Amino acid sequence: MNKEQALHQFYSQFLKAYDENTVPKGAKLPYLTYTMPICDFGDTTIATISIWYREDTWKNITNKKEEISKVLGLGGKLVTYDDGAMWLKKGTPFAQRMNDEDDSIRRIAMNIEIEFIAE
Repeated sequence: MNKEQALHQFYSQFLKAYDENTVPKGAKLPYLTYTMPICDFGDTTIATISIWYREDTWKNITNKKEEISKVLGLGGKLVTYDDGAMWLKKGTPFAQRMNDEDDSIRRIAMNIEIEFIAE
């Protein structure tokens, strides 16, 4: 499994996950989208993941954000791939609510710091 596949697998444990550039037409909410910044050993970058729901309240999407937060914990989460590992940690700010033209869409954007610690 390469870096991209490892990140996709990690994100997919929470919801159906798509690279933000390849969300299929007709994809059903809720789902998660993510950016895919890839670096070399020793580098650190920031990825953004967004959780998308179609609801009138923020309750379920906030619960999903908390689920992701708990998995990352205070110290982060190590994600391995064939030739190394990435250390995923909460970025700053970790999460924020976003608005949408469609008032029934709820979105929370999260910053994930990724440090490439082995290769």
